[in-house]
Amino acid sequence: MPYITVNQKRLNYADSHPGGAPAGGLTFVFIHGLGSSQNYFFAILPHLTATHRCVTIDTYGSGRSRFTGLDQNIGSIANDAVKLMDALKISSAVVVGHSMGGTTALHLASQYSERVVAVVAIGPVHPTASTGQIFEKRIQVVSEDGMEPMADKIPGTATGSHSTPLQKAFIRELILGQDPAGYISLCRVVSTATAPDYAAIKVPLLVIAGDEDKSAPLDGCKHIISRVSSSTKVLEVLSGVGHWHCIEAGDEVGKLIASFTRAHT
Repeated sequence: MPYITVNQKRLNYADSHPGGAPAGGLTFVFIHGLGSSQNYFFAILPHLTATHRCVTIDTYGSGRSRFTGLDQNIGSIANDAVKLMDALKISSAVVVGHSMGGTTALHLASQYSERVVAVVAIGPVHPTASTGQIFEKRIQVVSEDGMEPMADKIPGTATGSHSTPLQKAFIRELILGQDPAGYISLCRVVSTATAPDYAAIKVPLLVIAGDEDKSAPLDGCKHIISRVSSSTKVLEVLSGVGHWHCIEAGDEVGKLIASFTRAHT
């Protein structure tokens, strides 16, 4: 997997078609959530890569994109994605984000509308005051005890009733693989985040929610859908699924994204 340097950050990414999207296909850019990496999306990529270019990124401070102490926020993560698109000569893309990455994808669509063909927000977090309090507590735990308390807790509490032991093991490994300093930096991103300018979003929007998601509850997803200006906006709710949608229900998510973009782009 190659690296690219943008905004003084060395980011790891994967590109299914480095030479450009296949004829008639689209380019997708994927932004993962807190405690995760680009590998979160790999279960859904087989539904897309036969006909589309898929670029997955390790957000700064996550996965293989090493944290070097730079401050960041939702806006800077969105700008990192745009600069990576510039470097890879991607003029526009379908932007797919999960959780914090979903919030980032919505921000990107509101601020860089000319670069976005459509948005897929998977379990997007709508920032509230209570969200900030939750992640401030998480910062304290990780500062004192590292990633293990998160790895022991999150796979059980943030997944749905259909989640398997293997899926929970993968989530645990994703979390254990995080650099605590990078994770804390991204917790601060979430705790200080403000809502994107939803009204500025006019491109087609697909929101995918889990009916058992406690981290990005359905009410928040409905709030987002109700406030975007897109003439095409779809909410899909997955039964028995928690917050790790692409791991818990990869085939369902992949099919929904493929179907939505085929119909609306």
